[in-house]
Parts: sequence; C-alpha cells; structure tokens
Amino acid sequence: MKRLSRYWPATIRGQLVLGIVLVHFALMSLFVVDLVRRQLLFLRRQSQGQALSLANELAVNSNTYLIGNDFDGLERMTLSYKNFPNLNYAMILSPDNIVLAHSIPGLQGEKAVDSISRRLRPEARSQVLVQDNHILDVAAPVLQDGQLIGWARVGINEDYIYANSMSIIRNGLLYILAAMVTGLVVALYIGRRLTAALTRLVAAAESIRSGDRSRRAELSGSYEIVRLGTAFNEMLDVLVANERNLATVLENMPVGAYILQDDRFVFVNPVFEEITGYSRKTILEELRPELLVHEEDLPMAQRRYQRRMSGVARSDQYSLRIIRSDGSVIFVEAIVSRINYNQRPATIGTINDITDRLQEENRINKAVIDAQERERMQIGMELHDHVQQILAGSLLTLDYARSRFDDRTSALEALQDVKGYVNKGIHELRRLSHQLAPAMRTPERLPEKIVELVESMNASHRLQIEVETDAFLTLEDDELELAIYRIVQEQLNNIVKHAEATRVLIVLRQKDDGLYLSIRDDGQGFDPAERAPGIGLENIRRRAVAMDGELKILSAPGRGCELMLRVPHGPH
Repeated sequence: MKRLSRYWPATIRGQLVLGIVLVHFALMSLFVVDLVRRQLLFLRRQSQGQALSLANELAVNSNTYLIGNDFDGLERMTLSYKNFPNLNYAMILSPDNIVLAHSIPGLQGEKAVDSISRRLRPEARSQVLVQDNHILDVAAPVLQDGQLIGWARVGINEDYIYANSMSIIRNGLLYILAAMVTGLVVALYIGRRLTAALTRLVAAAESIRSGDRSRRAELSGSYEIVRLGTAFNEMLDVLVANERNLATVLENMPVGAYILQDDRFVFVNPVFEEITGYSRKTILEELRPELLVHEEDLPMAQRRYQRRMSGVARSDQYSLRIIRSDGSVIFVEAIVSRINYNQRPATIGTINDITDRLQEENRINKAVIDAQERERMQIGMELHDHVQQILAGSLLTLDYARSRFDDRTSALEALQDVKGYVNKGIHELRRLSHQLAPAMRTPERLPEKIVELVESMNASHRLQIEVETDAFLTLEDDELELAIYRIVQEQLNNIVKHAEATRVLIVLRQKDDGLYLSIRDDGQGFDPAERAPGIGLENIRRRAVAMDGELKILSAPGRGCELMLRVPHGPH
C-alpha cells in the first residue's frame, strides 16, 4: 500500500483523472471478461447440440445399412459427411468398438482402443465422450427394435470457438482502450472545471501569505466552490481585523513593542522609537539588532535568541543594556516570545526602560548601607559615651574601695556606688538591645513593648509622647508584631531626627476589618509630592507591603505629619 501511495497523484485533478480512467478500465474489463465467458459457454453449448444432432442423424441414416450389412453403402454415406463444418471425423462402430465405416479412408476394420473410445459406456443413449478447447467427441446409439447394433460417433474441431473468443477479446481491448480515452478526456474536462476555482483560491492564499491582505477569492464555479470562497473571504476578513486590532494594541502599548524576523526588525511601536531614540524608518530599514545591544550583553542575547528559535524555550524574560541613538546606555527589561509571522518564525517582544528603577534601587541600597553604618556608629558612640564611662567609673571606684579596705565604712560606700554603676550599665545595655532586637517572645504584650520603646527613645523627655492602645491587645503572629514594632521605631526615629515636633500621639486599635496604627506629630511637616521618600519611609512602605497592609502618609509644610496603617491580619 505504501508503494502504491508513491504513485498516487498529489493533486485533486490528477486523482480525479486517474480515478475515472481506472473506473472505466475496471468496468470495461469486467464487461469484456463476462462477455467472453458467456460467448464461450454459448458456443460450446451450441457446438455440443450440433454434434449430438449430427451423431443422431448419422445413427438414423446408418441403421438401414447395418441391418442390410451394406458396408459399402455405409462407407459412402459416412464419407458424405466429410465436408460438414468443423468436422474432424465421423465413424460407425460395432457394439464392440470395431470401425465399420469412417470418414477417413483406410480405418475400416480397426478396433477403437484409444482413451476417448474407452470412455464409451454400454448404455444405449447419446454420450459426450470428451469436450475441451480442441475437440468435441459425441456418440449416438444405432438401435434395432431397442437393441444396440452399433454406434455413430462424430468429432467436431473446437478451435473455431477459441478463435472466436480471441476475436471478442481483441475487440474488447479496443473497447476498453476507447472507454479509457473517453474517460480521460471527460475527466480532464471535469477536473479542469472543478480545480480551476481551487487553483484561483490557492493563488489568492499564496498572495495573501506574501503580505497582500487586499486579495480576495473569486466567487465563481460550482455551488460548493462558491461556498468555500465565501468562507475563505470571511475568514480572511476576520484575520485582517485581528491583525489590525493587534497592530492597534501594539501601537498603543505603554512599553516598547517590536517584531523581529530573519535578524531584522519588521515592526516597532512609537514607545520603542522613544526608548531607542531611532526613527521607525531607520529601525526597519537600517538598524540591525546586534547594533542596538551593548557589546557585553550581546552574547547572552544571541544565546537566548537561538534557544527560542530552536524550540528549547518558547518565551523568555531578561534584562540587558542597549545603546541609544545618542550613544547613551540604558537598561531595559525584555519579555520575548517565539511566534509565526506571515507563515515564518519570528520573535515578538517588549522592552521597558528600567534605568531609573535600577538607579533608585542603587540609591536605596546605598542609603541602607549608609544607615547601617550610621547605626553602627551610633551604637559605638552609645557604648563609648555611656556604658564605657560607667564601666570606667566602676573600675575607679573599685580601686578606691581597695585602697580604703581598712576603712570598712568607706569601702562599703564605694561598693554601693559600684553596684549603682553596674545597674546603670545594665539599664543602658538593655535599652540598646531593645532598640536593636526587641524580645518579641517575652510575656509583655505589644502595647507594653511600645511603651518601653518610647521610654528608651525619649529618655531625655524632649517630646511629649502619648500611647493609646486597646487594654488587652495581643498578637500571636510574631512577624506581624515585630513589623508593627519596627514601623513605630522607624517613625519615632524620623520624628526625633527631622520633625522638630513637641507632641506625638501613637494609637494602636483593633477593629473588625483589621489592625489600625496611627502616629501623628505636630512637627514642621513636608510636601509628599515634592519630596522623595527617605530610607526610613521606604522601609516602612516595604514592611506594609509585606503585610498586605494599606499605608497612608498625610503631611503638609507647617501642619505636622500623620502615618496611618491598616493591616488586614487582626489579633487572635
């Protein structure tokens, strides 16, 4: 079957022509074979009937001669049948197969002992001894008063039947050939009529694939072809509309969009022009992608492009540097995917300028590092100015107590002073440790820890700070409790450093829709729209986002500042 499929035409016209020719060949061949079979059967039956009739006639005619023992008359009568059409021989036999007369002289008196003669049965009835493609031998009994007195046999040449059959076969082959030629002509005509419209439809499809979206299929031909052309045109209208919608979407995207095919840009939108600094005409006609990518990022971009084109990865996302038309270098984030564009592989992608975002992240990272350094310096100064001085005073007092060891009263007073110094040092260390790492797992509730934090940060009582919380507010989520604690600590630190305030109100409440925190001061305030957030406020925002919280900062010059936070995770 696979071998036959190799020779089966690929076109509809070829399949139609071959199919019709094969059908004509098969039908005419069946007709000729049946005709030859029927004609052969008819001729054989006719030949058999004629042979039996001739044998019976010979038996009747020879009866008188046999009764009268007139063998000369019998011989002459037998020879008179010699010119019968297709007769090979005629003979008269005695009941014991002795030749009494024969159409071939010289055989009288011989006994018929050949294989055909041995088939002759003693029953007194007409018999067909043999019938094949060459000879038909029949025998008829010669009777006298119902008694068998001899046999009349004739042999008919059957070659004329074969010749007649061959003639019919030759004529049949001519009929088959004529039918196939007629079928071929008709098939070519029908195939041309049927496939002409399909050919025009294929030509329209090829034209559309090459980019001509204005081409439409001709609505002519049969009803089915008209329906197919109508459906094709409707599908093409939908395709064109979708392409226009896609082009509109790409044109109006807020990020740079492009389509890359065969190492050339085939589409870019206005934002792509703005990001790269090149005009659309320059990008589509002159600019190659490798000239746009920074040389250090080019190998990476090419590897990712080859992975997409080879099918390893269909889409990708990465950051790289590109060189603008003015020579400046910017960072972009690229999101790309492999598609088929105009029936060929292509890449569609978007780029977004992330230079400002990276610079902001670098600024924040630097600010974080600077804040950490300042915090370390502050801790060092706190240890140097307070704890170290307390420890130094304790050492001096111990030396004094040792020098006055003989004076019990003075020594005890000195030791009591040392105890006070140690307690003061412990208090200072505890204050610093609470600022650095508050103990969240202590029995104290969050309101009590906030009060301790306020006392440690406002040790000089420069600010009047009020704390209002629910009496039995308890959070079982340690991460949430630490985040609220750090936000309060960060905002108090901002107030102490920058606000120049005198009063601060901290409110922490639990409501049905979440936990509410408010920190309001009466300081100098600021304009949030004009002032970039510092590292402190940025840390507060990040913690609020991590808790899925809603953060608002209300401030104005001379009106103080209020920080409001709602966290949907309430206490248990």
